[in-house]
Parts: sequence; C-alpha cells; structure tokens
Amino acid sequence: MQTLTDVTVADFTQLMAGGWSTQKLGDMGADVIKIERPTGDVQREMSYRGTLLDGTGIGYLTMNRNKRSVALDLKTEEGHRAATKIVEEADVLVHNYRPGVMSRLGLSYDDVTELNPEIIYVAVSGYGSSGPYADRPGQDLIYQAMTGLTSYTGRAGEPPTPAGTVVVDEHTATLAAMHTLQALYHRERTGEGQKVETNLLNAAVDLQCNELTYAMNVGEDLDRGEKTHGHPYLYPPYGIYETDDGHVAIGMAPLETIADTFDLDGLSGYDGQRELFEHRDEIHDTIESYTETRPTDEVVDELVDADVQASAVRYPTELASNPQVQHNDMILELDHPEGGTFETTGVPVEMSGSEPAAARSPPGLGEDTRDVLGELGYSDDEIDRLAADEAIGVDDASGE
Repeated sequence: MQTLTDVTVADFTQLMAGGWSTQKLGDMGADVIKIERPTGDVQREMSYRGTLLDGTGIGYLTMNRNKRSVALDLKTEEGHRAATKIVEEADVLVHNYRPGVMSRLGLSYDDVTELNPEIIYVAVSGYGSSGPYADRPGQDLIYQAMTGLTSYTGRAGEPPTPAGTVVVDEHTATLAAMHTLQALYHRERTGEGQKVETNLLNAAVDLQCNELTYAMNVGEDLDRGEKTHGHPYLYPPYGIYETDDGHVAIGMAPLETIADTFDLDGLSGYDGQRELFEHRDEIHDTIESYTETRPTDEVVDELVDADVQASAVRYPTELASNPQVQHNDMILELDHPEGGTFETTGVPVEMSGSEPAAARSPPGLGEDTRDVLGELGYSDDEIDRLAADEAIGVDDASGE
C-alpha cells in the first residue's frame, strides 16, 4: 500500500524546484495531474550539454514519472475551465510560477479556496511572495552566490565556485514535498486546508545551517585552503588526494591512524584541532606524498581495512556499476515516452508499510488529457471539440 493513493495533486510546476517535488508525491502514490500548455513543459525540449534523449529533454524525464499529462491552454476560456475542474477535485495544488502569475490566471490562493476550501495550496518561488526581492528573477546559481555558498567552495586563489549540481533547487523540491505532507497530516487531524510557501532563497540558507551558524557566531568567513579539502572548516585528513591513477576521498579519522596505515612520518606534533586546521595544506601534502605513488584501489583498500572512511573518486558514468548502488535498487529502467527505455535514479527510501515506487514512466504531452477530462464528466464529443479549438492538447496516439 502506498500512503498517498487517495490524494490528487494539481501540478502546475516546471523545472526542478517544482517538478521534482510533485514527482516525490507521485512516488508516494498520489495521482499527480501535470497541467501543461499545449506546446509542453519547457523541459521537454531543454537540452543538457546540447543533448536530448531520443528527442526529449533529460530534465523532463528525470522529474516527471508517476504523473499524468493534461495539455491545456489556460488563456482560453475552455482550457481555464478544465483546469478549474481539476483544481476543484484536487487535494493539493502545487505551482512554482513567479509571484502574481497565478493571480493573473485566476488561480490565486483566494481564488482556489473559494472553489475548494480544504485544498492545500503549495507555492514555490525564488525569494518569497513579498519583500524587496520578490519580483526578481533567479536560478540556483544566484542563490548559491547570494548566500555565500560559492565563496567557500573550491580552493584558495580560485574564483568562487558553484556546486556541481543544482543543490538549491534539489533542497527546495524536497522541502516543498515534506511540508506538503505536513499540511496533509494537519488536514487529516483538523479538516483544514492551508497555504504552504517556500522559496529557493530560504532553501539555500537552510541548506547551509552549519556553515552560516559558524560564520554568524564566530564572526569570520570560511577561508578556503590551497588544496582540495573536503570542507572549509573541517581539519585533515578530510579531503581529496591524488593517486597514481586518479583520486581518493578520505573522511574524518585520527591522523595517527593515517600515519600508521601509510607508514608516514610528519603527521604528529599538532596540538589540537585548531592547529590541525591551520596546517591543513602541509598535512595534505604529507598524505598525498604517499597516495600519489599508489593505485587508487590499493589506497582505498588499505584505508577501509583500517576502518577509515574512503572511496575512489568516480564519475557519473561509473555509478551504475557500483555494487551497493545496485543492491539498493537506485538505478531504474523506465519506458521513454517516445519509445524505448532510459535509466534514471530510483526512490531513495525504503518503508516497511508504505513503499514509495516508480509505478509510471514520464507521460507524453497530453497523453492523459482524454482520460482526466473524461473523469471530470466531459464527453468524447466535447473533448474532440476542445481539441479542435486548441483549448486542450490531446495525444491521440495514446488517447484513442
């Protein structure tokens, strides 16, 4: 049994901060009705490194499993009416438009609660619905820069460095899904719907709880070392080290253990954690004087045998061959909406009584328009007329 099988989500999202949050709800069993314009979600045609996967944007495939696609032109009277009917029957509405857009579409929180007083209305924005930055545009990189993350990532002497993935978008999506669940539980207990708001700026701050608390209370910024240290305030051996054929990551461990494992001199005489931190570059060089002469796998085996956290630095294309990733079923093969299959990441949680699952592959554009409108009481003739008027988009190959 999946927990949210009796929950319907009206999904007005796109991109990761919105689209990934509703996919998480779909993984938990919710009926997620993805409402797209007739030309489709922008991610259907957005390339990564100039590449599409069999004609479809990889970002779309990543964030839209366990959803049904309904293509509606919200600027037409009939398309808007169909969207309204979906909202009337929904338990949750999620959107990540900029402030003011849903109001112009007649789908603000006040508009929607007149139709459906118990709905949970989830709004995801860049900076919040009010305040001096509310109308600014933004993307993940902007929030990383604004909150300090880029200033302490990378090495000293190099430009500020963004994370290698869109960490703020990802955290925002998770927060939106988590607090949607909180609101659903609140409604279960009280019968009351509510508005849930989160934004990428808040998520970027929340993501750095340790680092920002340090900076604000100690009163100093997080200086980067000259070497590839793992974190701006942790002391060695935590970091990345060159090997004879690659790199190895070493986690927190007593330097004495590293010295014994690698038979190294020069790793003693440091008085406390502060001194370790202040001498992190020279300690890094001492450790690397050993690792750079040895194959990566040999270094990892030595460290693991000594009960030290360690891993070879791998590339994304190598992930599927990792035996623990395979054991955890974290790589899924799903049907591609244009035919064939593709691989993607799996569901990261196991539950003994309400297992999340990837039960449905990403839908083709308008694949479910006929089914959903039929469920809302539209006849086949009405659907055909709306399609002819271009108020809706219908994937006739799968719908008829």
